Amino acid sequence: MASPRLSAVFSKLAVLLCFISPAIMVIADILTISLNRSADPLEQSISGYAAGPYGWLEKLGMVLIAVSFFAIAENALVTNNNKELQGLKLVGGLLVIVGIGFLMLSIFNTNVFGTLMSFHGLIHQFTSASVSIVFYITCLVAMNLMIKKAGLKYYAVYSGLTFLVGLVVLIVLVFEIHHNNYMGLMERMIAGFNLVWIVLVGPQLIKLARSLQ
Repeated sequence: MASPRLSAVFSKLAVLLCFISPAIMVIADILTISLNRSADPLEQSISGYAAGPYGWLEKLGMVLIAVSFFAIAENALVTNNNKELQGLKLVGGLLVIVGIGFLMLSIFNTNVFGTLMSFHGLIHQFTSASVSIVFYITCLVAMNLMIKKAGLKYYAVYSGLTFLVGLVVLIVLVFEIHHNNYMGLMERMIAGFNLVWIVLVGPQLIKLARSLQ
C-alpha cells in the first residue's frame, strides 16, 4: 500500500489529468479537422478522423482520456469497505471498463463509410456502443452517490444531465445512422458533455475517495 504522502501526490496528479486530458482531446480534434480540410466535421465522426490522415492526434487524445478514467478509477477503488460507499467502488470498476474501451477505440479503426464491414470496424463499433452504455450507467451511479453529499448536488445534477443528453443523442444516432448528415456534430456534442463530466465530476469523485481512505 502506498504511503499517505505518495497517495496524496497520485491523487493530485489524477485531478490534474481530469483537466489536461479533455483539453488535449479538444485541441487534437481541432488540429485534425484543420489538417483535413476535405472532410466535413459536421458529418465526419471523431473516429472517422482517427482512421484518416493525422489520425494519431485523435488517438493520442483517446489514450489520454483513457488514462484520466483509470486515474479516477484508481482513487475510487481504494476507498474503505463501507456499505454506503460501495457505489464509489462501482464507479471505479465501471470507469476501468470505460478506460479499456477507449484504448480499444484507439487501436481498432472504425470502418470507412460505404465499405464492407472489416474486423477492425466491427470491434470498433461494438466497443463504441459498449463504452457508451457503461459510461452512462456510471453517470447514473455517480449521480446517485453525489446527490446525497453536501456540496456535490450540482455535480450530481450535471452527471444526470450528461446521461440524459447522451441517451437522447445516441438514440437519434442509432436510428439515423445511415442518413444523418450531422453525425459528426451530434457525436461532438455528447463528447463535449462527457469531457466536461471528466473536468467537473472526476475531481469531485477523487476528492470524495480521498476523504474516505
